[in-house]
Amino acid sequence: MPKALHIHSTDNIAVCTSAVVANDEVTILEPDGSTYVLVAQSAIPFCNKIALKDIPSGEEIVKYGEVIGKATEDIKKGCLADHHNIASQPRKYEDEYILKGEKA
Repeated sequence: MPKALHIHSTDNIAVCTSAVVANDEVTILEPDGSTYVLVAQSAIPFCNKIALKDIPSGEEIVKYGEVIGKATEDIKKGCLADHHNIASQPRKYEDEYILKGEKA
């Protein structure tokens, strides 16, 4: 049973579907339905992010195929990626609306 979901092929993180402890073998479910195993390097709470690769400080964090922030420090593959090591990116949501200029 997968313990993490790699939601979009360009994501550099996956979301854990159960709590993980350091040294757990985490089965990652890929967007194409395949799986692979990654060893957790730290504890990762339920619904939190696990780094799928080494992410250097300053690199963009991608989830759902979208940039959600930048790493504020190096994040090692298999480690927790959260608000302690990610700075959120401000977004202009109005630029993303399908019906620009129309009010709901």
